This record gives sequence, structure tokens and C-alpha cells, in this order.
Amino acid sequence: MDKATTTPVITEMNWWEIPVPDLDDAKRFYGEVFGWTFQPFGEDYFAALGPDGDMLGGIFKAPAHELGNGVRITFKTHELEVALERVSSAGGTVVTQRSEIGGDMGWWAAFTDPAGRWIGFSTDRPADG
Repeated sequence: MDKATTTPVITEMNWWEIPVPDLDDAKRFYGEVFGWTFQPFGEDYFAALGPDGDMLGGIFKAPAHELGNGVRITFKTHELEVALERVSSAGGTVVTQRSEIGGDMGWWAAFTDPAGRWIGFSTDRPADG
């Protein structure tokens, strides 16, 4: 194996997103269950905050046909482009290339696995070059 397939460039899961039909009801439910508070984080999207105020993940308003797709997860990587190359080489499909998150929070990208499940990557490192 070469370095591109043996170097651990994906380090941890660092974000999740739950599709919901009703944002107010979801904020109430998850707030009561987990003690989270919420802050607006884009259109029809709220970041869930833990007791220390750190962002943990998000909830977003989704159309009915997307509700059964489950929780979306994002993994942190130090080498976004290498991680995306691995996805393509392994038979996945890159659906969103490197995109800025905003607010100096870094960049993200997304892919689907061979079964069509959405998974994201995030990084705080700018693109090489």
C-alpha cells in the first residue's frame, strides 16, 4: 500500500445533523432529552449547543422524503483532498467538493457511499496550493 492509503487522514467524527419535519418541535424534544440549547446557523438550520456552549451538531428542516435517511455525520480530516480521493477510489461518489463553512470555521465536503448514504468531511486546513 502506498502512503495515500495507509496514512490516517480521517481522525474523528466531529459533527452530526438530524433531519426534522418541524424545527420548533425538534428543539423542544432534543432540548428536553439532552439539555441542548440551539442557535440559528443558516436557513432552516439550528446548531445544537452543549452545556459548555460548544457546537455539537445540527438539526435541519427536511422534506418528508428525506426524513427516513437518518442522521448525517461528518468526520474531521487533516487532508480533505486525500480523503476525497480515497472515497472515489473505493467506489463512493463525491457530491460536494471543498466548500467554505463560513465564520472562520473551516471547510467541508460530502460524499455518498456505494449504498447512497451521505457522509461529510470537515477540515480547518486550507487547500494546498
